[in-house]
Amino acid sequence: MRRFSFDIICKFSFEIDIECFIPYFPESKLADSFNLASKLLVQRAMSPLPNIWKLKQLLNIGSEKKLKEAIGVVDNVIVEMIGQRRRDIATTTTGLNKSDLLSRFMGSIKDDN
Repeated sequence: MRRFSFDIICKFSFEIDIECFIPYFPESKLADSFNLASKLLVQRAMSPLPNIWKLKQLLNIGSEKKLKEAIGVVDNVIVEMIGQRRRDIATTTTGLNKSDLLSRFMGSIKDDN
């Protein structure tokens, strides 16, 4: 079910098919990192002592270090997708005609950051 959900999110948000839903395909690094980041963020939100995760974040240790790495992987993939989408837009005469969330968002801003 988790693979199906991630596949749908990627298709709707970025108009890419990572084929994560196919059971015999290995999970992608993006899917693994997204899943880990989601899990760690939920654990952080459920923490009875918020100062503990803040300290771990400050020291860059434990789950906060893993979270930072997982978000870095997801961020790198999305930055790569934005760059590819910008190149696609620049080479086509029709411009931005896709209806996925990434394209809509990119159409409303000028700065990729």
